[in-house]
Amino acid sequence: MTASQSAPPAGVVLSAFPEATLAAGAPMYRSHGTAHGAWYYDNGVEGRFNLHGARGTCCTALSVDTAVRERIRGRVSRKGVVSRALADSFVVSVVSAPTEHRCAAVNDVAAAKHGIVRELTTMSDYSIPQAWAQAFEDAGYGGVLYGSAFTTGSPDAYALFGDAGAPSAHAGHTATRHLSGEDACRALGWTVANTPVTGGMNIV
Repeated sequence: MTASQSAPPAGVVLSAFPEATLAAGAPMYRSHGTAHGAWYYDNGVEGRFNLHGARGTCCTALSVDTAVRERIRGRVSRKGVVSRALADSFVVSVVSAPTEHRCAAVNDVAAAKHGIVRELTTMSDYSIPQAWAQAFEDAGYGGVLYGSAFTTGSPDAYALFGDAGAPSAHAGHTATRHLSGEDACRALGWTVANTPVTGGMNIV
């Protein structure tokens, strides 16, 4: 089966694309490595909506569930078991951005009129959603609101755009440690095991 989601055409006009506003100071959740700060705008190739070069993307969520599932992805067993090493490798922080973000709402029903289908948020070829992220950035959007491929329900994941790397300590981004990785996994009903975990989770 070939992908039905294509990259944005050259010169795409997105001024009427459906949008959602993330208010300045609105609380969000972010799972991140224990040795790193919560805020980091990644410009690598491994993030679905990552920008590149001097700009990057920081992914957050409106729920602990989504923040943790985005971090763990397929590394939980079918029986809901997570390895101790994985659970100990991250924490969940409550974060907020200092400015309002006008975000492209890619799961809005009207997004289909602009060439976007649900596959954008689940496809394994990240080059296409990254191209859309760049198109949204070029059109003046400050990020993307989307439904995580690892959850169900209403879209509650954000991909926020900013200068690549960690923001200045004086920029106004806030972050407070909320849960250890172990507590976060247990909050989702998972078991943290001291032995290696086999049998990954299937995403359907």
